[in-house]
Amino acid sequence: MARKLFPYAFLVLFLMGAIELMSFGFFQVFQDRFSFLDTGLYRLSQADLPLVERHFDVRLGWSEHYPTPWGERPRPESTHAGSALMSTYGDSYTHCDEVDDDQTWQSFLADETGSEVYNYGVGGFGTDQAYLRFRDEFATHQTPVVALGLITENINRVVNVYRPYYYPGTQLRFTKPRFIEHEGDLVLLENPIQDKGDLSKLMDDDFLRAVGRHDWWFNRDEYPVLGFPYSAILLNQRIWKEAVSGKLERPVTDMNPRPWEELWEQEEPRSLMFAIFDRFFADARELGSHPLLLILPQREDVEERRRTGRLPNAVQRILDHCEARSLDCIEMVSGFTQYLEAEEARSLNDLFLLAHVSPEGNRLIARRIADWLREHGRL
Repeated sequence: MARKLFPYAFLVLFLMGAIELMSFGFFQVFQDRFSFLDTGLYRLSQADLPLVERHFDVRLGWSEHYPTPWGERPRPESTHAGSALMSTYGDSYTHCDEVDDDQTWQSFLADETGSEVYNYGVGGFGTDQAYLRFRDEFATHQTPVVALGLITENINRVVNVYRPYYYPGTQLRFTKPRFIEHEGDLVLLENPIQDKGDLSKLMDDDFLRAVGRHDWWFNRDEYPVLGFPYSAILLNQRIWKEAVSGKLERPVTDMNPRPWEELWEQEEPRSLMFAIFDRFFADARELGSHPLLLILPQREDVEERRRTGRLPNAVQRILDHCEARSLDCIEMVSGFTQYLEAEEARSLNDLFLLAHVSPEGNRLIARRIADWLREHGRL
């Protein structure tokens, strides 16, 4: 009996060995395409420490303060002639990464309105950080209108505490504050690093694991370990999610680290995001300024709008919340789609650069905001 089973056992062992060997070869060659559980992915390196120290902000995690009167992004001298109209807070789509100072939508809006428009956007910011910067700074240099800009992806950032847990390949190796909801109120969990001298703690695995307690993304997908048995990696769901996302031309990038996740469909992060909106509007009104929410366009959102004829679910959820709470909101996705339909010779590449909006796209955003301001008597 044992002799009869021996060939079958040998065949099973041979196949298992072959699968293990092929898995080893595949993941060694393509390991940069996937995310693995490796503390080295999260640990701050000595080489990155000077950059982190330069941009560290105890309150916000990191920030960008220019040598301008209020730390805002510089703007052309031609836009300094009018009275102050609007302050804008948000992430890199508000900051307008990838374009020059005179090509931001704030600069174009200043030209459209003959007024000054201030740009306080910071690359990589979550909506929570943008709100905190508004709350900390706006009272000292108020404007009649104040806007909170966001892209739909930003919901993923408000539940994040250490940026590499959200995207291990990021250059923003900072901790950040975040809000949680408790008994119907927003409670701030302060930045885990409270002193620039403590940034070296980001090189300590025990400290990083402690930071992960309040981070939605801390090993949430159960990153596989790059090691024996390599064949076990094939059973990991995240590996297949990343493989499928690549085939769908929705690669894992710093701007879209979780293309398969949709937190707008989950109650906890959606409720938190809406609570931040509500608090921003309440604070701005209390300061005597008119608050405005700006849904800025991502390439993926415009593509979906053109493909389906409907707004992406995330955009529609924000609009529904704003309507229910009487919050003024402008969404730019429809405007980009209408522009492409009216200008048939134009393509998405005219409106978007590598990751952000092009100068032409920023001009469209400025016109849309200017039209809204005129329609609502804000000029």
